[in-house]
Amino acid sequence: MRHFLVLFVAFLTCYSSEDVNAAKKTRVVFNDDAQFLFEMQDIEDPVAFVKGWLDREMEAIPFNTFVFLAATPDICTYETKAGEVYGDRHLPEGNTGWAPGIRALRTAGTDALRLVTEHMKANGKEVLAAIRLSDTHHRSLDPTVPLVPQFAIDNPRFVIKQPDDRKNETALDYSYPEVRAHRLGIMREIVENYDVDGLELNFVRWAKHFPRHQGKEKAHIMTEFMQSVTQMLKEVALAKGRKKPFTLGVRVAESIEACWRSGVNIETWVERDWIDYIVISTWNNTDPQLRVEQFAKFAKPQNVDLICVMGNMMGAVNSGPPFILDRPIAMSAKHAKSYMGMLLTESEARGAAANFYTGGADSISFWNVGIHFGSLATATSTQIERMQRWTSAVANKKAVFSGPRTYRYLPMGKGMSDRAPPLRNYPWYDEGYSPLGHKNSPTILLGKASVGQRHAFPFLMADGRHGEKLDGKLTFWVYLLESPTQLTIDINGVQIPPGKVEAVKSGMRRGGIKGFRFEVALSNCPSFKGDNELGLTLNMANKADKIPYMEELEIVVVDD
Repeated sequence: MRHFLVLFVAFLTCYSSEDVNAAKKTRVVFNDDAQFLFEMQDIEDPVAFVKGWLDREMEAIPFNTFVFLAATPDICTYETKAGEVYGDRHLPEGNTGWAPGIRALRTAGTDALRLVTEHMKANGKEVLAAIRLSDTHHRSLDPTVPLVPQFAIDNPRFVIKQPDDRKNETALDYSYPEVRAHRLGIMREIVENYDVDGLELNFVRWAKHFPRHQGKEKAHIMTEFMQSVTQMLKEVALAKGRKKPFTLGVRVAESIEACWRSGVNIETWVERDWIDYIVISTWNNTDPQLRVEQFAKFAKPQNVDLICVMGNMMGAVNSGPPFILDRPIAMSAKHAKSYMGMLLTESEARGAAANFYTGGADSISFWNVGIHFGSLATATSTQIERMQRWTSAVANKKAVFSGPRTYRYLPMGKGMSDRAPPLRNYPWYDEGYSPLGHKNSPTILLGKASVGQRHAFPFLMADGRHGEKLDGKLTFWVYLLESPTQLTIDINGVQIPPGKVEAVKSGMRRGGIKGFRFEVALSNCPSFKGDNELGLTLNMANKADKIPYMEELEIVVVDD
């Protein structure tokens, strides 16, 4: 009998470790930031309006996990008692922002979180409430601003004291137990009172949990808070008699170093079995340079879903030249004709996702897509069709490698120093870095002092990583260069013969600044290897004082 039991337990162990994992459903996440609440002025049937909006999202975008913004974390989009409902302090004035939708749904006897949970679960979606851990779109504690919580107004001593002595900080410091308790109470209220499947905690908006120089030093405090969150979820699940535990996902900064800067010890959270999935997230865009393997090495052994953010916006924050002339549809109607206005194309999405999947990602989280299903200038039918194409193209690894892939590398951190306080209140604003403190692709300056020196532009590319030959084209721009003969070009240290390089004056695809566009057929390139370098050596300086520079690389790979 004992021998039989041993065999039976061994059989169950084998079954659960292999078959359960094989049957595990890939989680594809769709983030909805409650844009529909902004657009509900004078709506006759608010419930039908919201359901119609959600139906359009489901029809256009492939996802199975719906994440709805519930709390910022103190200001809420649902009928809260633990927190504060957006706009309620400003009744009857201030019917702007989320307030029109909140009040319309209140009159209809429901609220946004309840309605989206019911509708999306009825359509087979997992529904999670999103909690932004430190959203500070507000840059003062002005009590007339709806995003400013009464909790902060009443407790200014809890506001983070930044070492740069900025005057517009409004984020609250998680070092204070009162801050942690207040926000844990909001999370508890959500899972107790709503039929959500769990929470997604957003540590990216705005990644300010402690003074910016004390993230790693105080990370243990956030870890203790996460333990409280997980314990609370277990208690509520038990009290509600749930058959399944609540899902807990986290959205964290784009590299391990950036996570530490925000006080997030993500590896420990995973090792302690607190997390169901991780979304590796940039600030507000899609960056093919994400180093997914940093997270995969500890997430994979724990069977934690590893998900990469892909935002509808492609480009960087810089709004100056060069101006983008070759993307009639894939440009934002509300931004300048610059990097900032670039929107993702199907081929670019495949390129970025190829890197993500190759690095160990399980799936994609779609960010800043949900705002484009109403009346915004960016919500035209052609834009929705473009989003439908690119989101479908990255739904899985097979789809990614079934069409052309464009790897586009942009200077994501260019212009960040111009957004230093008091203009904005990002946690980080160092030039060349993201607002999360992650070092981005460089702008290479080719001044007189650099003559004869090789400058390396690093780029991560899934295609060609085993040295196989590729079909397609490599293109980059060097602005303010007087002659293309001034440059020697190499890939991974192997020079490309000048006769294999085509150079034309910029102006057709990039405008507003003089320079040259360089193009090389991939068949004429030396071997690629995953982690690559484009090498540029200035042989002769400009005669004028202007310094040439390179910052954008495009590689288009086409299949045979």
